[in-house]
Amino acid sequence: MSFPPADEAFFGFAERPFSLTPDPKYYFRSRSHNRAFDALSAGVAHREALLLVTGDLGVGKTTLCRTFIDMLQRRTRAALVGNALVSPEDLLRLLLQDLGGVSKDEVRSGRLAGATRAELLEILDEFLVRLRGTKAGVVLIVDEAQSLPAATVEQVIAIASMDANREKVLQIVLAAQSSIGGGPAVPKALDQLQTTRARLLPLERDECAPYIAHRLAIAGGGGVTFDPRAVDVICTLSGGVARLVNLLGEHGLQQAAAVKSRRVEAGMIESAASASGLGRLRPKRFRWFGAASR
Repeated sequence: MSFPPADEAFFGFAERPFSLTPDPKYYFRSRSHNRAFDALSAGVAHREALLLVTGDLGVGKTTLCRTFIDMLQRRTRAALVGNALVSPEDLLRLLLQDLGGVSKDEVRSGRLAGATRAELLEILDEFLVRLRGTKAGVVLIVDEAQSLPAATVEQVIAIASMDANREKVLQIVLAAQSSIGGGPAVPKALDQLQTTRARLLPLERDECAPYIAHRLAIAGGGGVTFDPRAVDVICTLSGGVARLVNLLGEHGLQQAAAVKSRRVEAGMIESAASASGLGRLRPKRFRWFGAASR
């Protein structure tokens, strides 16, 4: 039999509020996420072939992708490729299988497994032609697109430019990390084809407290609070990067549970950050927040 961690049991959470696993249920619509979500929605509505969303590591790109695809699947065919390290052939197979380009019987018969790239492209072309006749559309989202192999990048460009896709029946959304200079880290060949571009930014200072409260409420914990000074320390140490906010929040809960306190204090966050080395992870944006309250 497995037992919940001490802090989870102590606070009565139904699940861990600061888990790093991307989960649409915990999606927090910050101002930056709102702008990106709305831009992607408009781009899909306008049938743009390629759309791009970028952001630094930990700001919530994957959660945005999963939330966006949940919305899309309620009204159109959509699929998410979570691992961009795929060959052109595997990308085509995933696309055809997940978007309904071939039937389940054809998948079971191994039609896709043994097909060459040329054969897969022919099947895709036929699929897009059928969709054009029905006025339907499909959306493919590729997460971690900065990791796409060069050959797969060429394949994405070819798919977006196919004659059968000239009415933008198939749309591709790329989610990628920002480059060191702040721009997209995707290859230039793809970047130059983008029409809709959205960039995710860290939480603003006044969004950190609502973000923490949101995750606590979804997790179903009762009676736990974060002292305003503790939230201020989290904001300062994390720079608003959601992944770091989650790490510090998790460590803070562990510290509070260890002393049977239902209030997370600033000292607990500072102690946890020091013990775990999180205090050394400060990116440049941490200076934007100024010093934490003491």
